[in-house]
Amino acid sequence: MAEPAGPGETADPHADPREYPVSQPSGTGDAPSRDRYGRKTPRSGGRGSDRNMRIAFVVFLVLLVSGTVWIGLDNANRDVRASIPSFKVTSDRSVEVQVEVVKDKTKEAVCVLRSRSEDGSEVGRKEVRIPAADSRTTTVTEVLQTTARPNTAELDGCKIVAG
Repeated sequence: MAEPAGPGETADPHADPREYPVSQPSGTGDAPSRDRYGRKTPRSGGRGSDRNMRIAFVVFLVLLVSGTVWIGLDNANRDVRASIPSFKVTSDRSVEVQVEVVKDKTKEAVCVLRSRSEDGSEVGRKEVRIPAADSRTTTVTEVLQTTARPNTAELDGCKIVAG
């Protein structure tokens, strides 16, 4: 067995490589490289990543179904529906609005009308009471006073009055 080359000596290039000692990697020596680099679990599709993907998918589905149910319940089975079939700007300070309301004929409703100017700012707002009537559909005409020249008339919502 040949001696390893000392300081200043050159090793025999034709010598058997098993005769020379193999140096250990720097660090703890026996610790696996994953500990040295801070990685505790493999990244290539381990059980943890599959579980996290399943949890994220379930959370996504729950949110999707909840949102769909909420929107559906919000739009279905309303006690009152209303629309503005027409409006007419009658002056620089007023607009005439026709409101059509469909509701239970024995109940009273309140609708909020508003008007906007050409730049989009609100220039008028009014609550209109829709009385009980002989039929489900009631049409009323209201004059909405404004603070500036109106450009549109909008329905801001209707609700049944308790009582």
